[in-house]
Amino acid sequence: MKTSSLFQLPVLLCMSWLSVRAQNRTANLSDTDKIAGLSKFWSEASYNFTYFDKTRINWDSAYHAFIPQVLATKTTYDYYRTLERFCALLKDGHTNINAPQSLYGYSTYVPLRFVLIDKKPYVARVLKGLSDSVPIGSELLTVNNQPIQSYLTTEVIPYISASTEHETWNTALTGIWSATTDTSTVYPVTFQTPAGKVISFNARLFSQRERDGSQWLLGDGSSPAKSQLSRLTMLPGDIAHVELNSFGREKILDEFKAMLPQLYTAKGIVLDVRQNGGGSTGIGAEILKYFTDEKKLVGSVWRTREHRAAFKAWGDYYATQKLDSAEAKSDFYQRALKTAKGDFWYKGDTMTFDNSVQEPRLRAPVVVLAGNSTGSAAEDFLIIIRQLKSTRIPIVGEPSTGSTGQPMSLSLPGGGSARICTKRDTYADGTDFVGVGVIPDVLVAPTVQSLISGKDVVLEKAVAVLSTSRSIIKKK
Repeated sequence: MKTSSLFQLPVLLCMSWLSVRAQNRTANLSDTDKIAGLSKFWSEASYNFTYFDKTRINWDSAYHAFIPQVLATKTTYDYYRTLERFCALLKDGHTNINAPQSLYGYSTYVPLRFVLIDKKPYVARVLKGLSDSVPIGSELLTVNNQPIQSYLTTEVIPYISASTEHETWNTALTGIWSATTDTSTVYPVTFQTPAGKVISFNARLFSQRERDGSQWLLGDGSSPAKSQLSRLTMLPGDIAHVELNSFGREKILDEFKAMLPQLYTAKGIVLDVRQNGGGSTGIGAEILKYFTDEKKLVGSVWRTREHRAAFKAWGDYYATQKLDSAEAKSDFYQRALKTAKGDFWYKGDTMTFDNSVQEPRLRAPVVVLAGNSTGSAAEDFLIIIRQLKSTRIPIVGEPSTGSTGQPMSLSLPGGGSARICTKRDTYADGTDFVGVGVIPDVLVAPTVQSLISGKDVVLEKAVAVLSTSRSIIKKK
């Protein structure tokens, strides 16, 4: 069995640098602060969280069960880990606990990048000089002498608040070392190569100094581009591959407009939001305006829970009384009863965006690539596409994250924070996509063979769809 050290081989995992709690591990909050933090999160969620119907838990009973658990923690680090488990019960990707920055002493790098195939992690990228030892397509078998499935389900997944199963598992891979406490402990890791050989490594976390200057390669041997908001690549056949990696900065609009001269001459356009985790819905809508003649783009419909103390009081009272049928059916009674149950809603409007773009529209056939990492405002982008009336833009890839909304932020003891999702979004007809994801028109996912060959099978499928497309823009 071949053994090697990964001590000098840090790599970025799944497009993000993952902070892990470290260094100041002896500090401990007072019992008063611990109870205050738990109670604040429980109380704010009780009144404001928008997806209790999806959690299927008794939130009050869970709160009582966690009181002795938070009191039993010996350090602030352990306290926040316990709050993460409490938060994870809500199963929402826009509801999270964030530990104090004082506990973040270094960034964590899993020494490879993984992709999940049939709930098994396979190596998708390797560091420069490592590919001969860990081939692309190798399956991760164990971490710290535990089978990977057992390790993830006991050490990682219980601390993840996610809206869909695929979001849970993909987040688990990005947080695979989240329970790790220092940069000196060695963690044995084993893989099975595509040839069936089991190989072993001793891995540990890396300090800020060690990670600086690290270089890594894609599976096909090419060097990855630096993190970019957007990128245009011209493919054979005059197909434009446009990567839109974030809607978090308005700068991407300028970058997209700079691409227009080339896009006007393209015979097909692939808009790629597979790595887009969100930002501003309006930014994505602004880009879509160049692909349709429709005067108004329609996004999601939203609602939020509404609480008025007097109606809760009346509802609590009415719940104990026998009322005649006419009174029980009255709007006043129903509102009071629903308020007491936390189930009365303020109905917001439909998100719409006027299309006043003056530049010529892009007339080439268009396909959008989406995946499990397409979330929040990027998911809203897909919702708008799905609700275009006279323009058809196929979506190719895997289901999106299934998580969007408006988080409410709150501070917690010791410098930590939390956020709670307060806005419930659906398609315009009321159909849920949170907790489901936007399902592509053409489902395509990476395979072990595509990892080994270095082929982007999702992009290849999109190009194939374009080749059979007629005019995507259809005027009424």
